[in-house]
Amino acid sequence: MPYYSKNTTRMDLHIEEGRNTILIRQKWRYIWSNASGVKNWTGSEKSSFHSKIDSLVWNIWGNEYFLKSKGNSDFAKRNNKKKWDVNFDIEWVNSGEHWQVHAKKVKSFHRSYVNWTNREIHLDSLDNTARKIPRGGNDYFQTPTAHEFGHAIGYLHDEYQKNSPYHSDSASLMNIGSELRDRHVDYILKLLNTMIPDTKFSMY
Repeated sequence: MPYYSKNTTRMDLHIEEGRNTILIRQKWRYIWSNASGVKNWTGSEKSSFHSKIDSLVWNIWGNEYFLKSKGNSDFAKRNNKKKWDVNFDIEWVNSGEHWQVHAKKVKSFHRSYVNWTNREIHLDSLDNTARKIPRGGNDYFQTPTAHEFGHAIGYLHDEYQKNSPYHSDSASLMNIGSELRDRHVDYILKLLNTMIPDTKFSMY
């Protein structure tokens, strides 16, 4: 069956028609560092850190979005009744990366963030663990890696900012919670809709 790919500076997109699957893959090159008084990363710690990130992204973001396609193309006509699932994958590379990931080994949490322009992700060694964030008398839980990944796939809004139109949606992963929203993959949809002429993807 036909296979369609689009390679961008920040991610690669693959439409696998035979499996009704859309795969979003990013290549990450790690820059390892440690805070003062903290021992250097060991090889096994590096491997474990990456494996946990890959697993978190797969389990939190993967198989949560389902798309449909329509249009006048042969592709759209063949697949007008199909349900497409969206999956995400992170590949650890030493060159040719989409993102340079600064991973700092720490004793306590540091603020993590994504620099979209420079294609940099800043994480610390505790970011694969869920944090409790209180607001309005409720406790929300969020895994920082999953939140920052949302920025890396093109959702550039921090919804916890008071000027965000989604500030009140505390449960959202891109706010202080852990729940996904359709809007979080708007940029992915924008890219997908440039891949096959006369074909438009939207939420199922």
